[in-house]
Amino acid sequence: MPQPPPASPAPRRGHPGPRARRIQVIDALRGFALLGILPMNMISFANPDWILFNPTVHGSFEGVEKWIWVVSHVLADQKFMTIFSPLYGAGILLFTTNLENRDVRPTGVFLRRSLWLLAFGLLHWFLLWDGDILMVYALSGMAVYWLRHRSPMVLAVIGLAMITAHAVFILGTGLSIPDMPENVAADLYADFAPSADVIDADIALRQEPYPVQVRHRIEHAPEDLVFIFLVWAFWRAAGLMLLGMAAWKLRLFTAERSDRTYLTMAAVGLLVGLPPVSFGVWDRIRMGWDMAHAFYGGGYQYNYWASILVSAGYMGAVMLAERRDWLPGLRRRLAAVGRMAFTNYIMHTVICVAVFQGFGGDLYGTTSRLEQTIFILGVWVLQIFLSPWWLNRFRYGPLEWLWRSLTYGRMEPFRRSTAGAHG
Repeated sequence: MPQPPPASPAPRRGHPGPRARRIQVIDALRGFALLGILPMNMISFANPDWILFNPTVHGSFEGVEKWIWVVSHVLADQKFMTIFSPLYGAGILLFTTNLENRDVRPTGVFLRRSLWLLAFGLLHWFLLWDGDILMVYALSGMAVYWLRHRSPMVLAVIGLAMITAHAVFILGTGLSIPDMPENVAADLYADFAPSADVIDADIALRQEPYPVQVRHRIEHAPEDLVFIFLVWAFWRAAGLMLLGMAAWKLRLFTAERSDRTYLTMAAVGLLVGLPPVSFGVWDRIRMGWDMAHAFYGGGYQYNYWASILVSAGYMGAVMLAERRDWLPGLRRRLAAVGRMAFTNYIMHTVICVAVFQGFGGDLYGTTSRLEQTIFILGVWVLQIFLSPWWLNRFRYGPLEWLWRSLTYGRMEPFRRSTAGAHG
């Protein structure tokens, strides 16, 4: 593993100091990732969840609709969550180091912070949307926290092992399909390519009044939450957090490495990562979206692994932009979005639920991918302009302020002084 670089030089006049610059670039990367997550979450906000894995089960898969799915899958699917999860792992180290520098024992504060995030996630799940990721981050973060003092090599090895565990489980399930009882195999196929009646029932449920939907989520919560955490999300999320801890210790997230390092990350990540993802799309279309191949076989593995390379490429590009001072205005706005990532994430849900669910605009299952893409662009523009406007007036986003206050057990300062506001 490369050795940590020497200390950063003194900042140029008019530029933030080393620490402020490190925090700003992390915020910009987080904001970039948060906006990139929305196109994939929109699939569940506006359509039956099965489209995540098989885009042919509902709506058109021809012409521009097909190409929108292909582009979003190649460029976004699993890529931005694969940025966000390592950043969460790096954030654990940043948070605990700041406490230790103030002679505060970090474990109690971190666990309290995580339990509050878990509570927010449960409320998000039950009251608004069953695609919540906050619970996964809270529980996964508490699991990897105890490894934070390990070396970058150990963190990376354990992280990759956890990521591999999920891939092996999926492949093992696929290999066992021929030996399964016929009814069990049929259920797996039905989960991947449900009948029109099942899809119509899901659309009808999403168009029900708010209390009906909440009651449905409560009734199915034990099974859904256990499956999502233990089978689906934990292994990859926790593994990526460990990789993020390793990257933080090597100062890869702080734009302190050389231009060559980040240019190599960007070039190798994108040039090596995008072809397998693209081949995986062609392969699954060629195989007619056969469940045993597209999900439980090789068709799933292309994007699962190559998305890590693509995400590394994105990270390298953002870090290089910071070092070269490219697009400074956009980077500042992305940093503002990232500083309000919690608030902006929940805002995604509030806006989309209000538009697509039955107790709002009642558009679930009725809009095209093109219409959803236009809607996504509108949300992006809103948050890119709203976030800096808010932070010029307040120290934190509203949910960030609430989370921080609950973590420390006191009311944190919220509004900026008049002298601190700048536009």
